[in-house]
Amino acid sequence: MTSETIISPRAQIACVAGDEAAFEALTTAFHQAGFAIARPDAGMSADVGLIDLRRQAVSPRKAKTIAGALRRKSPESPLVFVVDPTLDAAVRTALRRFGEVIPAQDQLGHIVVRCREIIRLRNIAEETGERLKSLATLNRLVEFPVITTTSTQTRILIAGAPGPAAMAAVSAVSAIAGDATCVLNASQAMRALEHDDFDCAIFLPTAENDPMLAFVRTLRRHPKHAHLAIIQIADHPADLATYARKGARDFVLAEQIAVELAAKTQLASRRARLLRSMRKFLNSCKGEGIRDASSGAFTSLFLTEHANRICARADQTGRAMSLTIASLSDADGQASTARTLNHAARLINRVTRAEDLVARISRKKFIILSPATSVEDAKKIGLRISGVLANTAFRNQRTDKPYAIDVITKSYARPRGLCIEECVAAGLKDIDGVSIPPRRRSPR
Repeated sequence: MTSETIISPRAQIACVAGDEAAFEALTTAFHQAGFAIARPDAGMSADVGLIDLRRQAVSPRKAKTIAGALRRKSPESPLVFVVDPTLDAAVRTALRRFGEVIPAQDQLGHIVVRCREIIRLRNIAEETGERLKSLATLNRLVEFPVITTTSTQTRILIAGAPGPAAMAAVSAVSAIAGDATCVLNASQAMRALEHDDFDCAIFLPTAENDPMLAFVRTLRRHPKHAHLAIIQIADHPADLATYARKGARDFVLAEQIAVELAAKTQLASRRARLLRSMRKFLNSCKGEGIRDASSGAFTSLFLTEHANRICARADQTGRAMSLTIASLSDADGQASTARTLNHAARLINRVTRAEDLVARISRKKFIILSPATSVEDAKKIGLRISGVLANTAFRNQRTDKPYAIDVITKSYARPRGLCIEECVAAGLKDIDGVSIPPRRRSPR
């Protein structure tokens, strides 16, 4: 299997492995998740630099040499080290100065999950920076929250059954946490999160059928807790991939709690606070000529300025960029009312990601710009939008009777070198020729 088998990869991974068998195993795992992976001499612009140091002698000097070589090829790429679980603690500490350290044996699913999370954090940070540049270029009066983190003490939630791992976790975080709350099960954890705000949640090892695993996945989908830093502790390296499939995004082995948990928790909490501030900025920035106050959709003026900046960034980095066009209509003509269009725009903003840009390009057509996103993932965004809008009961303002609207969404991968005006024109020409299937109505 080669990287050419993936037509539109989610991201490019540059991998340095000690032997061919390890490289093939990593290639299979990342290809199954939709990522392209190759050796760094393949001439690719990497989103993540992956260094496999398993089953070989490791020294800080060797790691520094490999990291320096990858940095020269892709200066902006974060580094991830894959190491043996039994690696010396001093060497792991030295490796963390250059990037993230992930223990692994034969199961590699948690490495893919962690790399995906790193890329997502990078995408939000880059979109925040690019949007600030676009706002400054337009020289308009803009209202947006300041991107900053609070100076309050770190608040940590520790969830799981009492035992040696729980005692070690409490002892490790006591030096960095202003408040550490311990709960025994999923229901107590849910109650604690409802009443208090936490920066990080640490989940102790659980049984395979424990409700705590389902609770972790639920947190990832909850709008209030979606970006809560979550660290899963595992008894054995083989359990890391299992926890990753259940929703965990960061991991620590139980035998390494005393050495690694405090530093990892502090870093994850700071990232969570900064991420929360950036998401608030992306969702709240508005102003004259920037965002429509009634619908929340960005104006064509801001779309032109910002989209061309994002297009140039995509050409520079070689990353994918996708667009989704949503067209609204109905049999009674009520989809063209301002009230319906504003409601639809607010719904689209609610179901899209923070780094996506939603703008209105005509009265009943919206465009969703998705930077660093493959066309397959953009199609999922389109399906989510059409599903929400088509199943929403809008209300007639005069008669108060409910009615539904029809939605067509089409997603496109932006060809390299194409400006935003050409992309929108091609998309409009394509979507205008699509016929809307008749809606099945219930008998009266």
